[in-house]
Amino acid sequence: MEGTKSNGILVIPSLNPTPQFFDLTKKMAEYFTELIVVNDGSTEETVHVFSDIKAELGDRVHILTHEVNYGKGVALKTAFTYYRDSGLMEKYVGVVTADSDGQHEFDDVKMIDEKLGAHHDRAMIIGHRDIDSPIMPPKSKVGNKITAFLFNALYGVKLKDTQTGLRAFSNDIMDWLIGIKGDKFEYEMRMLILSKDADVAIYEYPITTKYEEVHVSHYKPFRDSIRVGVVLMGSFFSFLLAALVSFGVDIGLFALFDYVVFSHLDLATALLWATVVSRVSSSILNFVVNRLFTFGGKRISRKSILKYYALWITQLLVSYLCVLGFTQWFGADAKVLIKCIVDISLALCSYQIQMRWVFKKKREKMKK
Repeated sequence: MEGTKSNGILVIPSLNPTPQFFDLTKKMAEYFTELIVVNDGSTEETVHVFSDIKAELGDRVHILTHEVNYGKGVALKTAFTYYRDSGLMEKYVGVVTADSDGQHEFDDVKMIDEKLGAHHDRAMIIGHRDIDSPIMPPKSKVGNKITAFLFNALYGVKLKDTQTGLRAFSNDIMDWLIGIKGDKFEYEMRMLILSKDADVAIYEYPITTKYEEVHVSHYKPFRDSIRVGVVLMGSFFSFLLAALVSFGVDIGLFALFDYVVFSHLDLATALLWATVVSRVSSSILNFVVNRLFTFGGKRISRKSILKYYALWITQLLVSYLCVLGFTQWFGADAKVLIKCIVDISLALCSYQIQMRWVFKKKREKMKK
């Protein structure tokens, strides 16, 4: 059996493969010149499938073995490392990855490889399914829609399918892929999140939405969903933590200066000075944490400082006017509670503004 000269090498991680996996690799070898198959700690009862594949494809398949199950993320990085260090990278323009459960049509995998030939400059090619397809199980449909919505809301990048396993990667991002943290399914989410900062272009192409009646998946809904969710929400959690700490400093100083230091002044003046002093102090802490940790900045630039404090001044005025207005409406006894509600609302808006404007980095190119 001789495959054609494919643009990339095909990588398929597998755990406890069924006999159908043999047929899958045999079919893929009709097109792909070479394959890398990772045995991610399969049981003794199923390892014969890998031996059968090796016997059928010979030197055209590279079988890599984990003695224990480490997870899909580790399996992919094992394949990427082998591809980079074995000399294979000199023969191809990149890597195509596919799942081992037969959920990807041969023509779709071939198409993604062809697109890799057209886009191989810091590129990630994704095959997206039709999330609205009636054959997609309701749980998968809802989960995919929620994930795609959150990804767009949190990172400003609109993707149709963030959980597809059919992807391709150009050679020049192998080191970057290998260095990304993540052992299991969250690894694939993390590479999407980090692609923006790494200036990796993402190209999306439609693929067949396919769900077999007998579908063997090693995705554990509760455990793996938590892992993916933590990765997806990571930057927002960091933002919230920075906001909560800054908020505590802000509220504490506000109460101190309003009730003690400026208690002899009239309501409007006391609120103004208490708001300014507390905001200045908390903003310094908030800026440093968000710049260096939440939004992944390597240094503090003059441009980001100017943008941040332009936003800060706007929030300061809005906070002051809202607290003053609602305090006069509901009474002075509710000042602190009113400030809490107003500032929480402003914080949610601030996250989007900081991500999309203050600490904005070069956005990846989106091709349809």
